[in-house]
Amino acid sequence: MQSNGLDLDQLRAFVTVADLRSFRQAAVELHLSPPALSRRVERLEERVGARLLDRTSRSVRLSVVGEAFVERVRSVLEDLDDAVLGVNELSSGHTGRLTIAAVPSAACGFVPQALARLTARYPGVRLRLLDGSLQATALAVLGGQADLGIGFCDDALPGLQVELLGEDPYVLALPAAHRWAGRRTVRLQDLGDEPMLSLAASSGNRALLDLQLAQAGVVLQVTHETAHVWALIGMVEAGLGCALVPAMALRSAPAGVAAVALRGRPLGRKIGLLTPLERRLTPLAQRLLPELRAAFAA
Repeated sequence: MQSNGLDLDQLRAFVTVADLRSFRQAAVELHLSPPALSRRVERLEERVGARLLDRTSRSVRLSVVGEAFVERVRSVLEDLDDAVLGVNELSSGHTGRLTIAAVPSAACGFVPQALARLTARYPGVRLRLLDGSLQATALAVLGGQADLGIGFCDDALPGLQVELLGEDPYVLALPAAHRWAGRRTVRLQDLGDEPMLSLAASSGNRALLDLQLAQAGVVLQVTHETAHVWALIGMVEAGLGCALVPAMALRSAPAGVAAVALRGRPLGRKIGLLTPLERRLTPLAQRLLPELRAAFAA
């Protein structure tokens, strides 16, 4: 198959070699002999009029031109795959590609259960889960890199429709051997003298939590920070301290971490489904919505 005079098999061969940095491994991946693969790449280089790969007896790396070219080729091939899968989805409704963006606590909390339910019903579905900050999640949905998103939504998000799923309270995560581990609740005010772990100041979760703590008149003694919630939970398990984390993130917490509810002013955030105002959801994305609602409520 050719597009604009370029052979798509040659383009796929080039991208595979670029990804694996090996002609031998790429040949195995594409079910080709190494000479046949080399010919495809060489013909592509002849067609574009530039060397795309620098080869030695021990390594393969992208040339300067190849670095610029590979991302454009990758985008073209992904768009083509999406188009083909989209046709399949429209005709059968049972297959296709679906990309979901989610804040990390949701991505490691209830979202995997919803995806498992969807793929159990539609085994032909291909999934991609992007976990990142609320800003990254919103931008992925707005820009079309994700079909829909899951994030906390205490404020309006321009360009997005938000369907509230419910409240996600903050709880105290602590090492299983901690003196408070057997309690049902801990007073929020008692945390002021406790060494605490926290997400980094750049985190949207941290900003929201700091605001609520300030409103409650509580100042935490933060000793260590990290960028991701699962790293934070790992630090708690290792005994480095306690942390306030979204309850959703502890649905699959390790055995070495205990969760205790907070007593006093409630701390929490609203979790919602984020969908674009300017485009319709695909049929496959629409099928995921009830699975997400059910998994959150479980």
